[in-house]
Amino acid sequence: MSHDHNHVQLQKGDEDILLAFFLNAIFSVIELVGGYLTNSVAIYSDALHDFGDSLALLFSYFAEKLSHKEEDSKFTFGYRRFSLLSALINGVILLSGSIFVMYEAIQRLVSPQPVKPEGMLALAIFGIVVNSFAAYRLSKSGSLNTKMIMYHLLEDLMGWIAVLIVSIILMFKPWYVLDSVLSIIISMVILRGVYKNLKKVGLIFLQKFPEALELSKIKEEVKGFDLVRDIHAVKGWSIDSETFYLRFHIKVSEDTTMKAIDVLKGKVKSILQSYNVKYSTIEFESSSCIE
Repeated sequence: MSHDHNHVQLQKGDEDILLAFFLNAIFSVIELVGGYLTNSVAIYSDALHDFGDSLALLFSYFAEKLSHKEEDSKFTFGYRRFSLLSALINGVILLSGSIFVMYEAIQRLVSPQPVKPEGMLALAIFGIVVNSFAAYRLSKSGSLNTKMIMYHLLEDLMGWIAVLIVSIILMFKPWYVLDSVLSIIISMVILRGVYKNLKKVGLIFLQKFPEALELSKIKEEVKGFDLVRDIHAVKGWSIDSETFYLRFHIKVSEDTTMKAIDVLKGKVKSILQSYNVKYSTIEFESSSCIE
């Protein structure tokens, strides 16, 4: 795949994040008006949550755009981790928002208030359409940043489905407590997903050896070359969720020439590239070398 093609794909992803921001920001204003007209605390809470989401999406856009820059003298591994930083901030915002929604829902369990279900129904349908469209546009990206954004959108989508169900029930039965119960369940599901992604981001920042990197297969392929006697001192970490760094030592026979080592290094680098190891450091040692 050429560099130009990659650039186009990344720019498209940036535009999708920006689109999600505008949709979220406009809809949060609509929610404030709708919350006032329907007297729904749940919709007010969601409007505040969506406003926080909008700020997170705006930051994600600039962070994702910056993450596409190539390495330079300041950031020798490139700017990819700015996307991870955005994912971390998004996760914290979403975590805080979910806890706030749960707090409001528990408050309403104690003292449920009457609402206007017809207005809630109309807002729910609109919310489902908006969030479904935004989620679809972001569904093709695999970065942790966009996955975290997807949880923002999925939380909103599930929340509006809950509002839709509750509003239909409330048209026939005054069971206002259902809104709070569903809000708590949805928040718990979202918190589980956010925890998983925050854990991934945290482990990358802590430079844990990437689980996605199939080290045993890499070793097997490298040891398949005649000159290779052993591989040791393996260290590696993730640049982001899709790109890795790896360093290791290779032992070769004593009579191996520099020309042969250069050829071997090219072959090993080619193998590493196929496993998304963009950056690597390989040291060669004589088989007679004592560790």
